[in-house]
Amino acid sequence: MLQTHSLCKSFGAAVAVETLDLSVQVGQIRGLLGPNGAGKSTAIRMICGVLAPTSGNVTIHGIDCSSKPTVAKQALGYVPEGAPLPLEFLPVEYLNHTASMYGLIGEERSKAVSHWAQSCDIANVMRKPIGSLSRGYRQRVALAAALVHNPQLVVLDEPSTGLDPAQNASFRKLLKEVSKSAAILYSSHNLAEVEATCDVVSIMNRGKCVFDGDFAALRDCEEGYVVEVSPHGVVEQLQGTKVVRIDEEWARCTVHGSDGETIATKVTDAEGQLRLLHPTSDSIEANYLRIISTSKVQA
Repeated sequence: MLQTHSLCKSFGAAVAVETLDLSVQVGQIRGLLGPNGAGKSTAIRMICGVLAPTSGNVTIHGIDCSSKPTVAKQALGYVPEGAPLPLEFLPVEYLNHTASMYGLIGEERSKAVSHWAQSCDIANVMRKPIGSLSRGYRQRVALAAALVHNPQLVVLDEPSTGLDPAQNASFRKLLKEVSKSAAILYSSHNLAEVEATCDVVSIMNRGKCVFDGDFAALRDCEEGYVVEVSPHGVVEQLQGTKVVRIDEEWARCTVHGSDGETIATKVTDAEGQLRLLHPTSDSIEANYLRIISTSKVQA
């Protein structure tokens, strides 16, 4: 459904996005993670036609967004960060206007507006000025407007901002339902929220995609072992982290990047003793931070 091909964007000498290849299929919710300045928002704006790429291209449902932007955008629903909305409008006015822009008229438009007002839980505020609504309600009005024409690709930039826990749970349920007939790209800083919502994840840093896979791969992206060794100096030979001195002789640490046999050999070569060698899997957050840190060094 969505495919970016060697997508690049430069602002003068500064490269914001570099050779980004990203795909999202119908039935899939892809999370897009990365620190501030990673290039996520720039990538999203190019995907949605807000920014023109310096090079590369975007296709939606096989349609090139550069050569046929109007046709491509018919298949797209977009909620930008902050969900900017016309505050003087009523939600019913805004949704009707948005539906009309996508060619929905008459009874078809009325049914679509009513359906998504119910699905996004805004039916009770449809005749209140958008400017009087809470941040969470505004977010849901923006989501309803993005979905009113049943797009085949939905792009969400920080969509859960302002939602309380109950609204978040309802929002995730709605996205799962929408993903049955659409591809969803979900950009966020919230790792836990992305894990709870998405099937797969891409991580960007310094304009590049530095990880692409499911959460099992992110959780197990680097093998690690908890070891206990004596004397303390052996820890340095293993380049261990999370070091704890158990007593005057023994120390515990975590070792990454080596298998169990290699660790045991290093301990023997250092004339040390090994009494614990236990495989461990770091948290998703720890592996995410390691990927970001490693990509900074490589850059």
